[in-house]
Amino acid sequence: MVETLITSSALIAGICACRLLFSGRISPRIMYAMWGLPALRLLMPLFYPADRWLKTLRSSFSVMNAVDRLHEQVIAGTEMEPLVDNILTGRVRGYVNPSTLPQKLVGVDWQLVFLAVWLTGSAVLLVWILWVNFHFAARLRRTRVRCRGAVYGVTHLPVYRAPDLRSPCLVMFLGEQSIYLPEDLEAEPEQMKHILIHETCHARHLDPVWGALRCMLVCAYWINPFVLLAAYLSKRDCELACDEAAVKRLGEEARFDYGRTLIALTAGKRAFSDLFCISADFVFGRKTMKERITLLAARPRTTALTAALILAVSAALIACTYTGRAAQGVQKRTGLWAEYFCSRDGRALAGLYSPERQAGFYEMEPVSTDESGNYLGFGWSSPWPMDGRYDIQVEGTRAQITYYAMTSEPHLWVWKETLEWEKSDGIYYVEREALSIFDAVSGLTEFEAAYGQGIEGTPLDYRTNGMGAALNENVKGDPVMAFLAAPETAGPYLLNLEGGSAAAETVGDQSSVTYEFRDGSGVVIRMERPFGADGIWVPTGWSGAVEAADDAQVDGADEGNEGVTPASKEAESVETELPDAELPDAELSEAKAERAEDGAEDSEAEAAKAVVGEFAQAYFQDDPAAMARVMTGNAAKKIAGAGEQLWDRLDAFQIKGDLSGTENRDQLEVQCEYRVAGEDSYSYLGVELVREENGWSVSGYYLEK
Repeated sequence: MVETLITSSALIAGICACRLLFSGRISPRIMYAMWGLPALRLLMPLFYPADRWLKTLRSSFSVMNAVDRLHEQVIAGTEMEPLVDNILTGRVRGYVNPSTLPQKLVGVDWQLVFLAVWLTGSAVLLVWILWVNFHFAARLRRTRVRCRGAVYGVTHLPVYRAPDLRSPCLVMFLGEQSIYLPEDLEAEPEQMKHILIHETCHARHLDPVWGALRCMLVCAYWINPFVLLAAYLSKRDCELACDEAAVKRLGEEARFDYGRTLIALTAGKRAFSDLFCISADFVFGRKTMKERITLLAARPRTTALTAALILAVSAALIACTYTGRAAQGVQKRTGLWAEYFCSRDGRALAGLYSPERQAGFYEMEPVSTDESGNYLGFGWSSPWPMDGRYDIQVEGTRAQITYYAMTSEPHLWVWKETLEWEKSDGIYYVEREALSIFDAVSGLTEFEAAYGQGIEGTPLDYRTNGMGAALNENVKGDPVMAFLAAPETAGPYLLNLEGGSAAAETVGDQSSVTYEFRDGSGVVIRMERPFGADGIWVPTGWSGAVEAADDAQVDGADEGNEGVTPASKEAESVETELPDAELPDAELSEAKAERAEDGAEDSEAEAAKAVVGEFAQAYFQDDPAAMARVMTGNAAKKIAGAGEQLWDRLDAFQIKGDLSGTENRDQLEVQCEYRVAGEDSYSYLGVELVREENGWSVSGYYLEK
């Protein structure tokens, strides 16, 4: 109903603009007919099948699109937003401890209050309109006297005289149409002919029927001032249309005589109740008379060009008001999210977040204000994603945005944001958001997640993004930046790698850097020197990813080998095979301390793996209750399993992810690689962990095919 109020108001405003623009340029009958557009739009909700069909019509021209943008960019994120949502949607959002007037008003079911006031007003107005019209018609029937004379040569309708009647009128009562004349009316035969023909035209146009419809719509939509304005103007245009029809029947030579009749019978001040009277009057007040006389003198004719303009305007008004907000898909909504994110527009982002889960928005890392705050802070100065430089991948209702954050150095970081969308009232809202910032890539899983899209042709390509040239200039004469002149140090720096070791094989301006992470996994990074022999090296791609050894091999041979190069691994492994008894006392104490530290790290890593394993098993057994037991309170509010029993059908399952340094981290992201029997490819269950007082808990999860 709210959508009907908004669209009909826009439609009526458009008709009023046309009335002003085309006055004296088009036929009054065409102008009168245009009021049928808002009448039909207002009638739609009263007929459920028609209203249901109309709601399926969506377009980018609908005025509701502008309403949504206004909500997202102006209202969203303010203290008034919940109140506006309560009124527009009926979904009551309250505050636990309201402290301000807007917060207190939020807890009121305003849609219910609005509906109660609306229905009460409609009922009162309906009773009053019925009383006004039946009282008027009944009084005329009691006091009327049949006119005798030469009237039937002009009209086929019965003609009566009645006392206390300000103007001739056409009245329909219980299906009977009659023309009533004032008892004291003294008109010449020519003027009487003009009056009777005018009222007969009202009958031919079925104006009493349209008058009844106009009054019913006023009853139904009295709360909208645009509807009251439309009722007043359409009744005036009804008289103008009948003037044109009467002159056409009388002949052009009678045009000015007809105008003099109008002037002679000008009525006095009209009562407010006349607006709600179904009868069609000959004279509709003094204010209307000037317009009627002006149009009679102007003799408006609708040219072909004007008719084409009227058709085009009518089509545009229909497209804007008979259709609903465009059905923005996940792709488009994700694009809006990315734009608002890059521009740090927190209020607009809050408008894209689910109204029922606004707490999730305020838990986002870039948000620096809680939900009850009057100021919404979003983002920070640097590093921050480059405006307009992002990539979007959408699969169903899940979207991933790749941002390229930068500093003035300049330097780039890859950020990955995952959005889960949910449709509500035909609009997609973000239900869950997860942001991963790859500022310190310390494992192959993180590396693939950050740079799986490649480097060449992306904003990461320092050869073409403009940043490589700026860095090359900064290096000259700056010994601090000299490491960019060596491929084995430039590659890890520009790709934000840490904790591993690198070795380079260089031929001319091309180099291959083998980088090994602490867990034994590694990649081969292709490097290039595009700015001359004394310029910096930049990464152009990568290949040759090497998986880490399995757990048994790592435990037996490679534990504690952080930071070793392939060349030194063999020698170091020999040293670690020495029994404790053969080590000097100082080295023995150091070795025991290292083993104790490694044991603590292993314990933390195993605890995290255990939580992931328990969660994954519950997920594939489609057991949300078991999933909730290892999840945070917020994450467990709405969860769903796999939808079917898959655990016993998995022919491959492995927990993957960088768990190094677990004891010093508060957040982890681990992927469970699995394959269902009968399928050719692997899928991934991503599990996000957060450290709580009682250990690790699952804060979110997602699927990747």
